[in-house]
Amino acid sequence: MPRRKPGNTFMGYRRPGGPPGARNHLVVVSAMDNANPLARRIGKLVREAVVVNTTFGRNLFGEDERQHYRVMGRTAGHPNVGAAIVVSLEPKSAQDVADVAAAASPWMPIETLTIHETGGTLQTASRGVEIAQKLYQHLSAARRGRCDLSEITLGTECGGSDTTSGLVANPVTGVLADRIVDAGGVVLFSETMEIVGAEHLLAKRAASPKVRKKLLGAVKRTMDYAHAMGMDIIGCNPTEDNIQGGLSSIEEKSLGAVKKAGARDIVDVIAPGELTKERGCVFLDAPSAGVENVTALAACGSQAIVFNTGNGNPIGHPVSPTIKVTANPRTAARMAENTDLDISGVMRGELSRDEAVDLLHEELTAVLSGKRTRAEILEETEITVSRLALNL
Repeated sequence: MPRRKPGNTFMGYRRPGGPPGARNHLVVVSAMDNANPLARRIGKLVREAVVVNTTFGRNLFGEDERQHYRVMGRTAGHPNVGAAIVVSLEPKSAQDVADVAAAASPWMPIETLTIHETGGTLQTASRGVEIAQKLYQHLSAARRGRCDLSEITLGTECGGSDTTSGLVANPVTGVLADRIVDAGGVVLFSETMEIVGAEHLLAKRAASPKVRKKLLGAVKRTMDYAHAMGMDIIGCNPTEDNIQGGLSSIEEKSLGAVKKAGARDIVDVIAPGELTKERGCVFLDAPSAGVENVTALAACGSQAIVFNTGNGNPIGHPVSPTIKVTANPRTAARMAENTDLDISGVMRGELSRDEAVDLLHEELTAVLSGKRTRAEILEETEITVSRLALNL
């Protein structure tokens, strides 16, 4: 009997005036690194609270400061979040994050909590538990309802890439990306370093001269920065595990990496923490390191992320469920506890590409409907806001 084609609906959380959510998290978000222990302590005391810590937050300047508050605020105001507590050392940084979160999700209750205002670790943590109790009353009223894939933003990422990434996993994701775009949804692809050598192909897909200019400008800035740092990345591959996986150069890696973006027009180019106003395929200008990139994808509104990995990479995002996919049979066996979807049957001739796309489609709708990813179950989650300059 032929397989039934997966549908375009899922069971998500409906919020007034906003996109549907795959989760209904209470998050405790740290606005600066010296409040991370407080956030973790509250998270230990409050059942099922999701803690989102940061690596910086103090004495930031210019675009670094703007990007920090944009990313942390959009994470606190993510579609998968139902309520948020923003903690910090002092009130200004907490309010800056809370303001961005409120602008992203004006329907959502957001509370701030600071050590300077409340007084001491234990007293502030106790106050955090009191706030969480009140917010859980709001969360408990939420119910899942039927939602459509046309309403979602899907993030796509590849890390620990090898030959199977470019041959199978990324092309399979690209077909699913086209399905979502055709349905009216948004697909984000990213990793500026990993479009180097393939940018001319992507430029042909730009929906306007403005998009083309921004896309090529992102590549030029990356190349200029690498040159200024004394790096010659053309014709080489700077990542050892990629070389071991059979990728000889950044151009070869890029030609496989861009396959996860599908084949539709590229309608926008955005920065970490920015929300596109377009529907369709969007390029996110962000670093390619796994944790930094899933941080950026989530901060741009991805309700879920498809993360393809050839050699294996366990990391996921604490708020945006991260679906780990591999087409490498050795990785599927060696890292089974970190793999959500094994499509290595394509490499063995046991599974067609279209069947693999359907399996990924089904996995995505299941995760959007509440199925937990391996990274969520194992708490293999982390964020890092990318830095643009030295701190002072």
